Amino acid sequence: MKSDAIRSELIDWIRKLEDQGLLGSLLGIKKATQQSDWAESLSPNERLSIEQGLKDVEEGHTTSSKDFWARHGR
Repeated sequence: MKSDAIRSELIDWIRKLEDQGLLGSLLGIKKATQQSDWAESLSPNERLSIEQGLKDVEEGHTTSSKDFWARHGR
């Protein structure tokens, strides 16, 4: 099926749709596809910090949640 035919079928279906939950889900999909990737808005320093964190994980420089909270009073 070509894109124009699919688009037309979907438009006809949506026009007749009464289910508010489904309409809300479709609107959520629309909004999600229109948002830019959050990673593109990171500053160079933020990117560097993330890369350092990933390097720490790869090198095993991590702390378990249990150990973290034991040291910080929980």
